[in-house]
Amino acid sequence: MKRKRIDSLLKWKENNMNKPLLLMGGRGTGKTYLANDFAKSFYAKSIYINLERVPECHKLLEGEDVSIWIQNLLMISETYPYASKHPEDEKEPILFIMDEVSFYPPFMEKLEALIKANPPFQIMCITSFHSERYKKDDFFYILQLFPLNFEEFLIATGNEWYGETIRIHYASNKKLPDIVHRELLALFEDYLQTGGMPAAVNEFISMEGKYNISEQHRILASAYLWDAKSRNNEGDGLKISQVYSIMDKQLIKENRKFQYTLIRKGATHAMYGNAVQYITDTFYGIRCNKLAEEALESACKSEISSNILPQYKLYMADVGMLYSSLKQIECKHPDHIRKGLIENYVAQTLYGNGYPLIYWESNSQAKIDFILYKDNSIVPIEVKTGNITRSKNLSVLKSKCSYIKGAIKISTRNFEYSGDIKYVPVYAVFCI
Repeated sequence: MKRKRIDSLLKWKENNMNKPLLLMGGRGTGKTYLANDFAKSFYAKSIYINLERVPECHKLLEGEDVSIWIQNLLMISETYPYASKHPEDEKEPILFIMDEVSFYPPFMEKLEALIKANPPFQIMCITSFHSERYKKDDFFYILQLFPLNFEEFLIATGNEWYGETIRIHYASNKKLPDIVHRELLALFEDYLQTGGMPAAVNEFISMEGKYNISEQHRILASAYLWDAKSRNNEGDGLKISQVYSIMDKQLIKENRKFQYTLIRKGATHAMYGNAVQYITDTFYGIRCNKLAEEALESACKSEISSNILPQYKLYMADVGMLYSSLKQIECKHPDHIRKGLIENYVAQTLYGNGYPLIYWESNSQAKIDFILYKDNSIVPIEVKTGNITRSKNLSVLKSKCSYIKGAIKISTRNFEYSGDIKYVPVYAVFCI
């Protein structure tokens, strides 16, 4: 299954030989598969160890003598299925993959010796946890792997040419032919229900339909919760499970702001804040913070993240898992379910494109689903479930902020640009 992150891995291989790579991402997003596929495709020799499943691997890196490390690792590489026996490959770098580095190993700084060894090593660490420590010391070249976005889904399902077509029309704002537009909306419905977790996408492809997708999502969710409980004490594990179990219900309310009282009566941030943090740190939840109304003007003069409020929305990392979860819920307002799904899809796609997620409200007069900060201006994004896109929200926002040069409306409407508003079909969000 082709992942666009392979291009970033190749860039690291070619330009960052002396810096270890850290591949972060939620469990089930395909980190291990991607790393080993990369090793098989671009290295003559590689070594893979899993520090969590095979704790004995820690012994390979014990002690001060780096030469012993190298000797131990080379012994493994000789039996590794991708190892090359050609003499000309002996000077080529060896890719050393350490999986599930869910902490900061005491030997991490010593890895520089492996990079300078003969033959040299290139080091890739894989983790399912987010840590500011990894970013602050600038030791790693950091990449994050997300569930497949819609473009990758098109590639995986043999519809690659649609992706390039979408990008061309996104840039030109010219409408697609109606028949192509309808085909893409149908394909998007498949994606909405399948999501981007590789196991679910593979099931969709192999079964040529969505027959067993919900079961794949259930397995992924159960594995995640089991892992969360095994890594935390009983009380914290229970709280994480409780937060996870109501994430879907939070997203089908008319006001999708996260409310602790939906967990249980009397629940507060003090009780459950750490559980929410764990879910975001393990990449299964995406937090979207509220921008202070009075900070609209100043947000363009400083970093937008310094003007956020404690209120937030909590999206799921994969819209397909949300869809399967919502199938079990009775709701009197199907339009709320649809809105929650589409908004979650937009959130995960924008987050995957590297945007911090921010939303805005004006004393209940107007709501903007997402606020992007680009080129010293604010770009508001409204999400609609159909092709009717009229609303007063943007006019209210523009009256309060002079830094808005344009806006984006996401809906089932075809591409168009009118009145400083860029109309983007829901299937083209990956272009933003």
